[in-house]
Amino acid sequence: MLIGYARVSSDEQNLDVQIEQLTKIGCEKVFQDKASGKSAERNGLKQLLEFARERDVVHVTKVDRIARNTIDALGVADQLSARGAGLVCHDLGDLDINSDVGRVIYTTIGAFAEMERSRILQRCNEGRERARALGKHLGRYPNFELHQRVKDLAAGGWSKNAISRELGCSRSTVYKVLREG
Repeated sequence: MLIGYARVSSDEQNLDVQIEQLTKIGCEKVFQDKASGKSAERNGLKQLLEFARERDVVHVTKVDRIARNTIDALGVADQLSARGAGLVCHDLGDLDINSDVGRVIYTTIGAFAEMERSRILQRCNEGRERARALGKHLGRYPNFELHQRVKDLAAGGWSKNAISRELGCSRSTVYKVLREG
C-alpha cells in the first residue's frame, strides 16, 4: 500500500498542496499533522508508524516534513524498516531511504536540515541581542492596570489562584507581579 505523510508547522498553514501531490503519486491513505517538526507529539506520525506494514511504502514530499533532525529522521526510517516498510522522499529524486545509498543521502540531507535550523536560531538570537544593545524593547509591554488589580486583590487577601481566575491571566503573571512588588 502507498501511504502518504503530510505536515505543516501550525494550524494557520494549509496541507492541501502536499495532500494533492501525495494523492497524485497514488497514496491510498495520507496521515497528517499540524505541528512543529521538532515536536515529539505528532499524532499523525505516530498513527502512521503504527499503521505501516510489510511492503507498504511511505511517501513524503520533502524530508523536513517527516523529521527535523538527523536522529529523528533515522529513527523514523529504522521504525519503518523494522516493519518491512519503505520510505520515499520526493524532494530527493524519489529516493528510497532504506537502500544503502538512500540511507547515506538521507542522513546527509537530514544533517544539513538540522544545521540550517541551528543557523536560523543563531541568527534570531543575534538579532535579538542587537536589538537589545540598541535599546529596543522586546516582548510585550507591561499591562500596568492589570498589575495594579493583581496587587489590590492580593492585598485584599485573595489567593494567587483566585486572582488568576478572576483576572483571566496566568498564575505565573500573578507571581511575577507580586514578586516584583
